Amino acid sequence: MPRRTLPGSIALVCLVLLASPVLAQSPSVLYTFPTPANISQWVRNFGAANTSATLSNPAGGALTIAETSTATGATQAFSDDFNRVRESPSAGSGGLDLTGLDFLEFDFGHNGSANVDVQFFVQASTGATFVALGPDLSVAPGVNTYQVPLTGLTAAQQVYVRTLGMNIRDHAAQGNLTWSLGELRSGGTSLTQRNLITHDVGTPEGGLQGAIVNFDNAAVQGNNGGQNQTGLSHNASGSGSLQWTDLGGSQGAAISWGNGTAFNGNTFNMRETDLSNYDEMLVRISATDPTGGGGELGLNAFFQTNNFTFQSAEGGAGRTIPIDGQFHDLVWSLAGLNNMNVVDLTGINLFAHPQNLVINVDLIQFNVIPEPAAAWTAGALLALALRRRSRIGAIACVT
Repeated sequence: MPRRTLPGSIALVCLVLLASPVLAQSPSVLYTFPTPANISQWVRNFGAANTSATLSNPAGGALTIAETSTATGATQAFSDDFNRVRESPSAGSGGLDLTGLDFLEFDFGHNGSANVDVQFFVQASTGATFVALGPDLSVAPGVNTYQVPLTGLTAAQQVYVRTLGMNIRDHAAQGNLTWSLGELRSGGTSLTQRNLITHDVGTPEGGLQGAIVNFDNAAVQGNNGGQNQTGLSHNASGSGSLQWTDLGGSQGAAISWGNGTAFNGNTFNMRETDLSNYDEMLVRISATDPTGGGGELGLNAFFQTNNFTFQSAEGGAGRTIPIDGQFHDLVWSLAGLNNMNVVDLTGINLFAHPQNLVINVDLIQFNVIPEPAAAWTAGALLALALRRRSRIGAIACVT
């Protein structure tokens, strides 16, 4: 029997129903160079012998790179600073989080008379590994938009881009040129869900994924008083979870996570995370009383953003779970929080409890809340599809 073609509305419903959670955050503008004389810490990164250039922003709106090389037109590369995340907020430092996005776009060009090959690149992961973003592109005179893919980056590289830039190939026939970089953007489809931390078996640091005891350290049995991982362990049962014993009798511990990379003795190795696309935070957590007691445990959620400025979700509003050894999902709104595109640490803080408790955290997830109109549209399309079923046969999401 020939396959029936689904009507457009039904095909759309199928796409909605089959969509699965993926990792991503917001496409955004990274640099615009709006203020005259401010080059946003862009530098000459490397180059051939006897090459040099002057970087300036004379009028605002574009970075100007004037080659001054003795070896005229020889290859050299330019990039943002290794600790610069984006143009604004300027206090953000560490690695740029491009998880789940598809490309970078450079508004870029030169004052020459012919095309020049340019390699666009990043240096990514904590080791600043050099990765070319696709093949060289032929950059024409004048300023044009060039889109380069992020598909060559591993997950560890996408979450921690230390620097990004352009390697201008040899153009001796044209001599020294002046280059202009206007707006620089990250791009791709804005997606709806990100599992920041899973503590699955096989994730960094044996499943600890950069978790640290942030403050109220004395509550964690075995912690040595420092902002580190002492007292924390990986529970490998099931898919895996973070585990510690939270001591009773005083304020509970505050545990924090970075971008999922290894702690490696320093929180700098876990920065930054871009959570600006999301509306709510979900924490999957359990509390167990080893003596068999019950009751409830309270906790709240917090963030440290833009060089560790402390903010509480929902003004510090608490949530409670039963002390029953079972995992429970707790959700906080992210409304009203600032600088969520440069999140240094994401954390939870347990409230005081009288007894010692074994705590397990299985998941920290961020979600976009669907717009009511979009949800209604999907429902209406599905209803329409079902009403038309008698005329088109059984509805199936097939290719």
